[in-house]
Amino acid sequence: MDSVGVKLLLIRSSPFAMSCALALRQKGVKFEEVPENLSARSDLLLRSNPVYKQVPVLIHNGKAVSQSLVILEYIEEAWPPSDTTPSLLPGSAYDRSLSRFWADFINKKFIETGLKLMKRFGEEHATARKEIVEQFITLEEGMRAIGSVGPYFLGQKMSLADLALVPLVPWFTSFEALGDLKFPGPEQCGRMHEWLNAMREDPDVVASVPTADWLLNYTLNFREYIKKHYPGGL
Repeated sequence: MDSVGVKLLLIRSSPFAMSCALALRQKGVKFEEVPENLSARSDLLLRSNPVYKQVPVLIHNGKAVSQSLVILEYIEEAWPPSDTTPSLLPGSAYDRSLSRFWADFINKKFIETGLKLMKRFGEEHATARKEIVEQFITLEEGMRAIGSVGPYFLGQKMSLADLALVPLVPWFTSFEALGDLKFPGPEQCGRMHEWLNAMREDPDVVASVPTADWLLNYTLNFREYIKKHYPGGL
């Protein structure tokens, strides 16, 4: 396994960095986590991602790759499937398209809506509060429509969709607290809760995400900071 010179620039709370860390662990890639501070970005981050200046950034053999979904695809290609290395994509072209579709929805809709619960106020916060529950149900309906037996999004094996959704494991409690809401329970969203239970027990997931308690404390404090310094929201 070519793991020489692999670094992942991240902040602990970043949902997108969690996805990339899990992908590397699923592939068995040893890597160095390089913590960043977005209020004082390092020269390494600015050189590695001069366009967005954001984490996560994967550095492999001195070359930088940014944007989480791009990083996930890169990891799949740089460490291709073998007898000892799992694939991050299903076998058929159609199932691969499903995995990519749902990963895109999760990144651009579900996670971004959840982050608005922390960063926005007033009408925007109220809209996000409503939409995130609707999107949670959409994910449940998506899993059911696929029709595969779980516990993962497309069945028995983890794929890009699961990697994109893994931030929900620690963020679940924070989203509920930040939005003063409750996600539907197992009686309404059984597949989503089956998925959550399986991911919470996976050692690679546990190693790739912060605890829910730590994240809840961080997000509540950060929301108060935003309210004080940016009353219009971020």
